[in-house]
Amino acid sequence: MSTDVVRRRVCRDLSAACAALAGVALAPRARAAAVAADHGRIVPPIPLPDLPVRRADGRQVSLAGLARDHATALHLMFTGCSTVCPMQGAIFERLQGLLTDQRERRIQLVSLSIDPLADTPSALRAWLARFDAHDGWIAVTPRPDDLTPLLELFGQGRDAAENHVTQVNIIDRRGNLVFKTQPLPSAESIASLLRQV
Repeated sequence: MSTDVVRRRVCRDLSAACAALAGVALAPRARAAAVAADHGRIVPPIPLPDLPVRRADGRQVSLAGLARDHATALHLMFTGCSTVCPMQGAIFERLQGLLTDQRERRIQLVSLSIDPLADTPSALRAWLARFDAHDGWIAVTPRPDDLTPLLELFGQGRDAAENHVTQVNIIDRRGNLVFKTQPLPSAESIASLLRQV
């Protein structure tokens, strides 16, 4: 068995274990407070900013335009990460396997880099290949000057060190942020949310 196959299986198993632990690690009262504080339904929904991002294929597109007319799951990552980002990639890899109707339902997955200086289109292509991404899973990176507003919207702070979050952001077909998951959600829970928006 190749090293890459073993690594993918280990990442998949770790992501499932972490997702299970995230749900039981807090006492019920503390867990309820955390839910209210940092994840759940976004009311009112927040429109995505019309900021340019560069795709793994080198094309520049608007983030708002990229999300329009799709149900989108978006997570923050960077290709040089060796801790939680590979677990998030493994979750998205599993998610693609669950979304057999992804194309028909216009569902897409987006990996948004928080390291725009290092994450070139070729680095983003390597990231997608690492997890056997199919059509409908896109990796993008913003301009360095646009990172702060994106971190404020999708993360929990103003710099990359504070934004090593493992939540998935759910965006509706109008390009509005409507839901933030708990940390390291299961692929099944993300699939369910995407089918509801």
